[in-house]
Amino acid sequence: MSIHLELRSYRGGDRHRHDYSQILLPMQGAMRLDVEGHRSVVSSQCVAIIPREHEHDFEPTADCSMLILDVEAGAFAGEAEPALLRHPVPSLTRVEPWLWRMFRQLGAEVEAGTCRPSDAAQMAMAGLQLVAPSAMPRPLSRAEGRVIEVAHSDGAGSVAEMARTAGLGQSRFHALFRATTGQSPKQAQLTRLFDEAAELLVMTALPISEIAYGLGYQNASSFNRQFRRRFGLTPSEFRAAGRSR
Repeated sequence: MSIHLELRSYRGGDRHRHDYSQILLPMQGAMRLDVEGHRSVVSSQCVAIIPREHEHDFEPTADCSMLILDVEAGAFAGEAEPALLRHPVPSLTRVEPWLWRMFRQLGAEVEAGTCRPSDAAQMAMAGLQLVAPSAMPRPLSRAEGRVIEVAHSDGAGSVAEMARTAGLGQSRFHALFRATTGQSPKQAQLTRLFDEAAELLVMTALPISEIAYGLGYQNASSFNRQFRRRFGLTPSEFRAAGRSR
């Protein structure tokens, strides 16, 4: 199977094409993507497919980092090919949260050097077998584009501050935010918060109470309850499971 996996940071785009299919899994930030007129934003909890020989261009956010799989033609040689790659059309598909955490963990392990890219590629392709493709959505309006930019900016602040940055009223901002990201602004803030918590638990030895206080919690017990509600594990159980892997 000829599949190359790499974690890449992007700072700028250029229009080009290549003779292999490309799978994009955003680890951080977002990317405006144009694949022969199919325009969308690749952001958290989604996977984008650029079929081979399709001309494309992109515009990343300043913090954009992607887990990329380059898949050559005939790479599967009789093995099961993910549905995402069976049709030669661009696609952008949302991924279930539990599966998305697996992809993020793979990216973290590749970056830390604790997982070989070839092994990570096999695990990623196994996970992608569980994703049913959907077509590229309609192009975003300018207002929706501003909402996406605010959603992925660092230090976004309160919902009122995000709405002002996007140049929109709060009700309009809230509606567009949910329509373009699938979450409310508060849910998105919690997602980012707990993604950061999960990374700190697995990648550092910081005490759980220190992680909780650093993320703005007034006490560790509240952090523990909300973490368990989200992941089904306590922070200490999550840390032990991550280290055992």
